[in-house]
Amino acid sequence: MTSSTSPTSAPLRVRSIPAGHDYVRHAVGRAADPTSGGAPGVATDPTSGAATDPAGIVVLADPLLDPAEPSRWWPHPALEAAERPEVLDGADLVHVHFGYEHRSPAQVAEFVAAVRSRGSPLVVTVHDLTNPHEADPAAHLERTGHLVLGADAVVTLTAGAAGEIRRRWGVDSQVIPHPRLMPVGVTEPYRLRRLEQAGHPGPHTARPPGRRTVGVVLGSLRAGVAAEGLLPQLADALPAGADLVVMVRSDALAAAHAPGHARHEAALALDTLAERPDVEVRSHDLLTDDELCRALAGFDALVLPHRHGTHSGWLELCRDLGLPPVIPRVGYLVEQWGSPAGSYDPADPTVTELRRGLSTALGGPPVPARAADAEDGAVAAAHAALYRAARAAVASRRGVDSDHVFPRD
Repeated sequence: MTSSTSPTSAPLRVRSIPAGHDYVRHAVGRAADPTSGGAPGVATDPTSGAATDPAGIVVLADPLLDPAEPSRWWPHPALEAAERPEVLDGADLVHVHFGYEHRSPAQVAEFVAAVRSRGSPLVVTVHDLTNPHEADPAAHLERTGHLVLGADAVVTLTAGAAGEIRRRWGVDSQVIPHPRLMPVGVTEPYRLRRLEQAGHPGPHTARPPGRRTVGVVLGSLRAGVAAEGLLPQLADALPAGADLVVMVRSDALAAAHAPGHARHEAALALDTLAERPDVEVRSHDLLTDDELCRALAGFDALVLPHRHGTHSGWLELCRDLGLPPVIPRVGYLVEQWGSPAGSYDPADPTVTELRRGLSTALGGPPVPARAADAEDGAVAAAHAALYRAARAAVASRRGVDSDHVFPRD
């Protein structure tokens, strides 16, 4: 059945891979909340259950993989479209963000062919040209190349990354900056508290200035996270009156203490650092968003420990919280931040350079507040326009009206 609604106004159903990620919620629109009571598979307002995107973009909810963990979207079943074509049923357009590293390059190529065989537009956002969690970039580049070359539209986050995509594959991409990572309601109270504690005007009395705290988050000690080469130098670079807090998942740290573990040297380095009076190694379980923001808000600067990568959600969380970062010069992280910041070379993190980076972060002006609604609105509008252009381009190639290519249910 076809609709009398024009192609430019008909609601467009997007299979986002994934939908249930903080970036996608802010960049594209609200994915369905499984607790909201809305229609399954449709973007809903948690209070009303109604589709909310004014541009008529409906983001299909991720399939429920585990009732005990309803927010888990990985590994995303839609990437198995070559083996199970029905996983794309109900979608007018497919948008791949990330989460495809478990598939081989050949499987990714087959996925692209399966999407195109359905006549569905394929949009790809290149978040990572170098996967931050893989030591060898070759396989990820091959997978990403299949997606980029098969896509009807390519998005990336910085002009630098767009230039690299053009050099590698001869494909132009649209630059749409990363929006905020977490909701305003989660981060804004902590951002305001940080300002007050730093002595900037606020509605409450600021605490007297005291010792400053530099934070590093190691997470689960994955391959792309520096520790043994960075942290001893960073501890020696601390200015007078500053402490270092290193956050690390307790289960990962316990596993790394086993001889022969890939991150055993990192665990030993953390043991040595913990003996210093100005260093705290803070092991923790999996944190909620609020717990993570509360911990980060207690820092005066955050040193990102990336060994490699292209862009970083951690930078956007720093921006959300008003937390000045010290940025490793890898990929396009410095460009992504977009304003003066401390930085360092992760291949050779010297005390001198880290001390200079900390001085910039700790002594600079407050991080500018985000215009959350305006940012999210602009980014969502850019995606909506891109989706409709991709849909129209596919319809034009087939020489038919787009509502015939994408029949309405």
